[in-house]
Amino acid sequence: MAIPRQKGKSIHEEMKLLTQYLTSTSSEKAKQPLLYPFFRNLYDDKFIVETDANGADGYVEGVFILETKSDFSDWLAGFYQALHYQKRFGLAYQLILVITHKFVGIWRVNQIPEHAFLMAHTAAPYKAPSLVGKENAAKTPTPAKKEIEETALYFIDPKRFDKIHQKNEAISFDFNGNPRFGIEFFWHEIASILRNSKAGRMQIDTHNFIGEIELLKDFFEHPIEAVHAFYTMIAYWDITSTIAVNEYSGEVQLVGFKGRNLCEPIAVKPAQHNAFKKFVENRFIFTNEGSGLTVDYYFSRFDEVMARIDPEYVKQHGIFFTDANLSRFALWFAKRILGEKVNDLYIFFDPAGGSGNLISSWRGKQKHKIISELQPDLLRIIERRMKIDPYHIETGFTIIPKTSENKGLNFLDCDAASYVSELEKELKLKNLSLDKPIAFLLNPPYKNTDEHESARESADANYTIHPSILELTGEDAGKERYLAFLGQILNIARNQTQKREGCEPVVMIFTPTSWLIPRPTYVPFRKIWDSKFSYLDGFIITSNEFFKLKGKWPLAFTIWKYQPEENRDNRVSVYDLTKMTSARFSHVNWAMSDEDVNFMLGLDFEIEQKVVFGNERIDIRETIPTLVVNEKISKQTRCNIYRNRTKLEEGKDIVSGFPFKDDRHFRITAPHGFVDGPFVGFMDDNTPVRMRQEALERLSNKPDRVWFRLDNDFKGINRTKTFGGPPDNRGYCAYSLDSAKSLFTWFCITKASNGKYPTWANQSDIWTPAITPDLASYWYSLCFAFVLAENRCVVTTFEADNPVVGAPEIFVDNPLCPANEDSFWSTVLDREVSADHSVAFLLVKKIKQLYKTWNHNYCQGQYLRNVGLKDEPYFRYFAYDDYLTPHSGLIQIRKYAEKQGLKDLHDLFAEIQELTKKVREELYRLLVEEFRYFE
Repeated sequence: MAIPRQKGKSIHEEMKLLTQYLTSTSSEKAKQPLLYPFFRNLYDDKFIVETDANGADGYVEGVFILETKSDFSDWLAGFYQALHYQKRFGLAYQLILVITHKFVGIWRVNQIPEHAFLMAHTAAPYKAPSLVGKENAAKTPTPAKKEIEETALYFIDPKRFDKIHQKNEAISFDFNGNPRFGIEFFWHEIASILRNSKAGRMQIDTHNFIGEIELLKDFFEHPIEAVHAFYTMIAYWDITSTIAVNEYSGEVQLVGFKGRNLCEPIAVKPAQHNAFKKFVENRFIFTNEGSGLTVDYYFSRFDEVMARIDPEYVKQHGIFFTDANLSRFALWFAKRILGEKVNDLYIFFDPAGGSGNLISSWRGKQKHKIISELQPDLLRIIERRMKIDPYHIETGFTIIPKTSENKGLNFLDCDAASYVSELEKELKLKNLSLDKPIAFLLNPPYKNTDEHESARESADANYTIHPSILELTGEDAGKERYLAFLGQILNIARNQTQKREGCEPVVMIFTPTSWLIPRPTYVPFRKIWDSKFSYLDGFIITSNEFFKLKGKWPLAFTIWKYQPEENRDNRVSVYDLTKMTSARFSHVNWAMSDEDVNFMLGLDFEIEQKVVFGNERIDIRETIPTLVVNEKISKQTRCNIYRNRTKLEEGKDIVSGFPFKDDRHFRITAPHGFVDGPFVGFMDDNTPVRMRQEALERLSNKPDRVWFRLDNDFKGINRTKTFGGPPDNRGYCAYSLDSAKSLFTWFCITKASNGKYPTWANQSDIWTPAITPDLASYWYSLCFAFVLAENRCVVTTFEADNPVVGAPEIFVDNPLCPANEDSFWSTVLDREVSADHSVAFLLVKKIKQLYKTWNHNYCQGQYLRNVGLKDEPYFRYFAYDDYLTPHSGLIQIRKYAEKQGLKDLHDLFAEIQELTKKVREELYRLLVEEFRYFE
């Protein structure tokens, strides 16, 4: 009978049903609704069952027959039963598919063992298939059963099923980029077999090849060996490929192209030789030279393979392998700057080869390329990649050191002269020399080495940096690996120019933008760098658009030439291509002529916007007014609750100002505050912490100041908050109108720009806006109103004798309560927002209305106790009852209103939220349109 298909179900959803079928212990009949939709999706009404299929559980004429059983132990009976349908009823099929509890087996009819064919052939034709299946299964000896198992195209038994099904990570991705988890990847493989039943082999293509490498892991001791095996075979893995086993060494080799090509030997676990042979000989690599899809494409995605197979390796090395299309675009851009003769003028050198995407993308008339890398695994990949490319074989390349030595070459652990000597030694073996300036072409590691050394050592990522490099970068900046690479490049360029008069090496490099701005840590190095290199040109793109990594930040490609000039200060201006997507390159055939590529790219640099990196803008911190402390003028610096442990505190458990029951006493190493502190600060979740007065004497127990957690760079703006006391770090205090104007502005820039600032600003410090005099009053009114609505101030009490006996009780009031005549808002800020300030005034008015409603309808001038907020961090750790006052914080009143279902307060908060949104939008409009902040 035909099986009706449910409308709107995707094959992905039906694969989930299949997985449910495999795990269910119900009867075959009861589980049928879970089984049929998958096959119906693939074959529509060609898929028939039961009476229409002469009793078979499923059948598609000319393709496959399906037999299902309840128990795994019956799989062999299912196999023989399916085989008998051909003799008994004349059904025609190429594949046998058996499914039981936690089991899937697929056989190609023309590949099953001869003894199984003979047994099926001698069975009585009049007998029912189910009976023949049981009889033949019972007569099959164990060795013959094992052979039937080994000839299966697919054989997933319960043990393997459980291992796959429990694996909670993406094994592969479908055509739309959706992850395939656990067993679902194997359903895709099974679907591929069924769709291509007439083909002799399964196709490994751009969509499934990473998943296929995952499957290869079963044949090797270490996962990375599966990667090497794949890239060793890839150039010769066609539809004729076979596996040959060397009986003496035990290694295997792929023989491809009808026996004309042989890959390098591969060490496979001896017990897996037959399984490995079956795996390889049932598959082939898909390429299409005409459309530009070559074997090199699979090499270009080596980074994805590594990230999946060994993510810790990628993390510790700080490696973001260069996207192949981005590499080609960058080199097209460089040729545009350096001129067509660049290939004749330089020797190209990549000291951080990675997967080879960058150096292999440069296809010009240059006679030679030099590639080096710290990791021998990567060097082997690059060598294989370039050896199968006729272009690179013709033009020549040198891998340093030789892959046969199974070691890498650290670019950072020796002086420049020693490193150059190593290069010259290898080149001399090929009768070559460094007779032209070096063109450094690289995407160095970006990892900061200020981390756990043990983790780096376990991943062979512990880079030693030579003192000659640190002399240029300084100790702190030298921890940033890409800057250490720049330092060594400078030393090598200087070394080469000393040997060759008139030599002008060039540098083409991908880096973060921190050193281009430069941020304060990098200023000394940039001064040295600028005295040696002149800046030519560059562009920036968005990191996660071209690299598989977390976070979004600007990545620069810049071009420099060695031209010493003592007092030069390079003006770094880059094309802002951060809105460009990877899809922009999807249609570009880089093998075409430069003229055709230029046309396909469609970029007009005459109209593309440029961004200038520099420190001309005034740091927002420069606007903070000074303080007078003990008759001395002091700059307001940031306040941190955390501190160093004193000698008297050594060996003690309770040394912080957390409440006694807070497990951060033991969970956090650095002490925070003091056990007997008479003032209160707040952790990020609003847990109060006892503090002692700090050096600038900014702490107060009165509601006469507002505290902010303020990060000074754009990449940290989502962490800013407003409290009634110092935050755990980066704390700044508004205690007067002038300090409020500065700090409220800083805070509002972070909130208005969050998610909206241009990518190029990500690594920059927040700078002072050019507020015009005619809009100053309006701007500050918006800032004050916005903070009034968005603050996290609370009213609470830090009880006495907590965390130690003798600690005083501290009452914490709300400095941003318009109903409290002693608050900072009432005494300093309220008069700054008037009816002339439109939406700011409306927001303040609405908040005042809420406090009035709160007090009149609920508090009535009194404390409310046992209000359901005992689990909140500011009450959780104390013995007294939780409470609210007429002056409690907005976040406390909102929480109470939600718990009690108070409609009048809920409606007011909804109006406040809408007005706050309008204020934020107006702040952004002023910032961008009136003050031209990002221009």
